[in-house]
Amino acid sequence: MPAAPSRAYYRQLVVDSPSLQANLLGDPTRRLLPVYVPPQYEAEPERRFPVVFYLAGYAGWGGQKLGEKSWEEPIHLALDRLIGAGNLPPLLVAFPDGFTKLGGAQYRNSPVCGNYLDYLCNDLVAAVDRELRTLAHRDARGVMGKSSGGYGALLAGAERPDVFGHVCSTAGDSAFDLSYRLDLGKCFQVLRRYPQPADFVEQFIAKASRSAQEFSAMMVIAYAQAYSPNPAVPGILCDLPFDMETGDLRSDVWQRWLDCDPVRFAPRRAEALKSLKTLYLDAGTSDEWCLDIGHRILARQLQQAGVPHQLEEFEGGHMGNDQRILVSLQRIAANL
Repeated sequence: MPAAPSRAYYRQLVVDSPSLQANLLGDPTRRLLPVYVPPQYEAEPERRFPVVFYLAGYAGWGGQKLGEKSWEEPIHLALDRLIGAGNLPPLLVAFPDGFTKLGGAQYRNSPVCGNYLDYLCNDLVAAVDRELRTLAHRDARGVMGKSSGGYGALLAGAERPDVFGHVCSTAGDSAFDLSYRLDLGKCFQVLRRYPQPADFVEQFIAKASRSAQEFSAMMVIAYAQAYSPNPAVPGILCDLPFDMETGDLRSDVWQRWLDCDPVRFAPRRAEALKSLKTLYLDAGTSDEWCLDIGHRILARQLQQAGVPHQLEEFEGGHMGNDQRILVSLQRIAANL
């Protein structure tokens, strides 16, 4: 049974995002942004604090991390505990909403989903700096996440090192040739049951329950809206990376996906990544999408490009490892 709160752990900001206004999905531009504040925020009213943005994975949003679960320490109590013990400096943690009608946009700018990288780096950062007492510079600002959130963190660090000086990615999407190919097959198997992919999307959203294979299919379509958007395609507004008759890869579309792969874009953005104060990668050694291997490949690319980084592996798979949030926060805190 949850205990009565001893203080206000979160500030709930409301952000109306210019970056999302042109999205073709009809998704809301006005969204909530909960921000954890440490005990020192009220106790020391003249003090300013570093900020870390935590990016949720596909089909999630930041506010989901704030709920309490059986036999698990809530994130706000864990943060209070670590700060109280001196294992974390007092800091703010923001939990953005990156959800779309199809589940997420990989925190990329897309003519279909909206400009989620700009939403994060411009709109949300500006709102937190405006509404709360922050240390408003990149060396006191980090971004982290798991899975698609880890991908978003890597993308933000590579493209906007002027905004974020610290990046942590837990099992971030990477090495697409290895991690995504099986899901493409699952997507094809589902979509061939429907007259058009748009029919599947409509029925998926309306369903009360969804199979794991259907979830994989929707995930692929959502990724396509981020990696290979095409507003001219009816219903789904993207090019799928496989042939709808055979399931074989469409090499031209798949190349667009590969261009978005961290193992491909990291070497191109080596100078930007070298400027980061923290670049930390971790993944479970039994990751179901083999993202531990993806991070190993990415780490090799970073090493060859002379980009300082840290790679760590832990026992476990892709799910059920929210405790890594605290590990990443401690890695960032060591360099704040």
